[in-house]
Amino acid sequence: MRFRRLAPALLLLAAGCWVPMERGRQMDARIARLEVETREQARQLDETVKLKLGQVDQKLREVQLKLDELNTSARAKGADLGVAVSRLQEDVVRLRGDLDAQVHQLGQLDAAVKAGSKETDARLAALKGTGALDEAMARQKLADLPKPDDQAAVLALAQQQEEAGEKGVARELYLYFVRRWPKADHADEAGLRAGQLLAAMGRWREAVVVLGKVAEDHPRSATAATALLLVADGMVQLDRKDDARAFLQQVIAEHPKTEAAAKARARLAELFPAPRKVPPKKR
Repeated sequence: MRFRRLAPALLLLAAGCWVPMERGRQMDARIARLEVETREQARQLDETVKLKLGQVDQKLREVQLKLDELNTSARAKGADLGVAVSRLQEDVVRLRGDLDAQVHQLGQLDAAVKAGSKETDARLAALKGTGALDEAMARQKLADLPKPDDQAAVLALAQQQEEAGEKGVARELYLYFVRRWPKADHADEAGLRAGQLLAAMGRWREAVVVLGKVAEDHPRSATAATALLLVADGMVQLDRKDDARAFLQQVIAEHPKTEAAAKARARLAELFPAPRKVPPKKR
């Protein structure tokens, strides 16, 4: 049974997987607006902090000036000295109150910044969950490559990102490689790895489509059997066990002497155990 016979099932799944171009542009716009807002918040914060610190410095200078006046007036005598000291003490108390108010305002500003940072992180996390942020980061890293049309460089970048723990970005780079060079050497490996990363995230619908393309486009490669096994796992996760059976049988039929075929047989036995034979009753 060839993979194409099951293409309609995969096409139904694909309808819910690929983000339309217009939606992708909308996601990009949301990310761009978020970046602009974040930079503007940082600029405003920097200006506000500089202003507040400048006001504090000014108050400190005023206090020092008053203390200098107090030191000068200490040489005065009699009633003049008492009046000067009393006036300076009032000024110091007032200035100390102003300083306390400025410190309180800076504390409120710091709390607001931390709250805004948490909100920004939450918004970024939400975008990352859709895959839009990973895709945008992948495009930026591709743009930074000296030769973005170099297949080896793109594949190496994907592997580097995966090793660094940026699995979402790596996944998008693998998918880019497959879309850009579907018949190239290592395209099957890139597609398989992208599908495995999607499966690890629980995004089984997308994983089934990506892995199905690997098996369809590279039926003779060593990755085809592994991809079909994962497609079968995806069908089970999507509560489509009959389709899973078909893919497992395909592995056995088309790759009979491989380790994948042995795994497919074991998986079939697990999913569809043979009915127990009931011994005939004795007369």
